[in-house]
Amino acid sequence: MVPLKTLPLFYLVASAVALPKIPLSKRDDILASMKRNGVLSNINRLKMQIAKTQSKIQAGFAAIERNTGGVHPAAAGMPGAFVATGSNPPLEKLTSTSKRATAPEPLTDAEDSLWFGTIAVGTPPQSLTVDFDTGSSDTFLPAVGCDATCNGHTLYNPAASSTAVNTTDPFFLQFGAGNATGFVFTDTVTISGLTASAQAVGASNHYSVDFEIDEFPPDGLVGLAFPALAVFERNPLFSTLVAQGTVPPVFGVKLAETGSELFLGGVDTALFTGAFRNVSLIEEDFYALNLQALDVGNRAVATATGVTAIVDTGTTLLIGDEQGVEILYSSIPGAKDASAIIGPGFFTVPCNRIPTVGITLGNQIFNVAPAIFNLGLLEGNDCVGGVVSLAGVPFWVLGDIFLRNFYTVFDQGNARVGFATPR
Repeated sequence: MVPLKTLPLFYLVASAVALPKIPLSKRDDILASMKRNGVLSNINRLKMQIAKTQSKIQAGFAAIERNTGGVHPAAAGMPGAFVATGSNPPLEKLTSTSKRATAPEPLTDAEDSLWFGTIAVGTPPQSLTVDFDTGSSDTFLPAVGCDATCNGHTLYNPAASSTAVNTTDPFFLQFGAGNATGFVFTDTVTISGLTASAQAVGASNHYSVDFEIDEFPPDGLVGLAFPALAVFERNPLFSTLVAQGTVPPVFGVKLAETGSELFLGGVDTALFTGAFRNVSLIEEDFYALNLQALDVGNRAVATATGVTAIVDTGTTLLIGDEQGVEILYSSIPGAKDASAIIGPGFFTVPCNRIPTVGITLGNQIFNVAPAIFNLGLLEGNDCVGGVVSLAGVPFWVLGDIFLRNFYTVFDQGNARVGFATPR
């Protein structure tokens, strides 16, 4: 087999025409529902997901250290530093005594935001839905014998598969307050006609509340990051497909209100225009890039040193450290600290003056459109911004709020991520 690093880009793209497209669905798109109603909803789910993302990535740092003996740059010591390029006034605090708009109550619950598709596991095949997550590297499913926490999910039955092998290795996957526990099996896994043999699959005997059916619509999760990130210490599904010669080491993703897609082994040229703007990975574990600067309204407001940004399809928001996020919002006229109403890390901006926010990666500015940056009305003329801060994190996470602006290629063969204009 040709070493991954020597595969030319033309082969990666040209090979895509014969490769499968996996449509991505949502049970309920929280960002779309916000735009339909014009009012912020699902705030409790958003806060839960922030905690889940933090825990997931910190678990990934631990897996990297165990698997490689090294420490990821984003986990080593203190977070990188931002320097403001201008002088900005202190942010006003938005308090509960502010005048409220006459609109539906904004702090209501609704479905989570997860991009999911279908895989088949075992012989004969058993069909289950999974969340496709570029921020992790393990595959886990609810299994027959799981306790009541798995109720409502379709259950994987290893005993009914002639290709299932119980490794007897227990696993514990932590995602915020949520976790999944059970034992690692190997089995045949097929995704849109592509088959991986002896793939590591976590057969879960317990789901915590974060993965119960009301909180987590898919049955399980497939991690699409690198092997160094795998808690199971075995190849992720996509890496198995590559190692077995089934696909080239590249896949494309489009996230949108309609027409979302995962494309394994190449890119879907019908879903983007122009060339990819590529950014090299810091190292091959997360899809982590060097964040260099922040822009507001096409104006540089901060430069960054030693700041890591992780590209993550499993996260809704754009999450950053406290220093950088505060500089960003203090550069937006009328922005307010909304921690007293929503919770720590949230900010509002005037609904009628929402700017374009830019992130500089690889000496290139990638803009987040105002309509995507706006999560919806909170009260009065204050709309919640899609960038939130998280205390004590040494990294940024480029989630749905960022990725919706682009067609994204995850190019493992060339150790880079590329962004193109979506159709």
